[in-house]
Amino acid sequence: MYRRFHPSLLAFAIYLTGSTVDAAELVNNVFLAVWQKRDKLELDEKLKSYLFTAVKNRSTNFHKRAKMNVVELQPHNKESSFRADLPLEEKEIENMLQSILSTLPPKCKQVFVMSRFDGLKNKEIAHLLDISIKTVENQMTKALKIFKEKMKLT
Repeated sequence: MYRRFHPSLLAFAIYLTGSTVDAAELVNNVFLAVWQKRDKLELDEKLKSYLFTAVKNRSTNFHKRAKMNVVELQPHNKESSFRADLPLEEKEIENMLQSILSTLPPKCKQVFVMSRFDGLKNKEIAHLLDISIKTVENQMTKALKIFKEKMKLT
């Protein structure tokens, strides 16, 4: 399992973290966690998705921890763009999008997230998931169609 998935997981983690050292540690931690949970996990066709999702989640946590160390102060002479209702609108839109996202089929959802949230190109997604570019395009078309239909209903 390590030999099969490590190269593509490492490439994915390097892309997400921007650091070879951090990516290697992150991927090794994912494999360690899988090893520790080996009795509870089903090692079936969902394993690849599980590993990529675990790497993505750990990468997100890595970035959150890194951001906590940086504090940006807004200059006093700059006009604020604060709107009291903006967080509520953003939260409502985010909830609606997450709701629609949760209805997507697993493979379609994974391709959509990698494209729209992670900013990967179709060729990169195809390489990371070991699928054809045409399959990526089909999954994206399917996801966008579902989003369009469900957005019309709300």
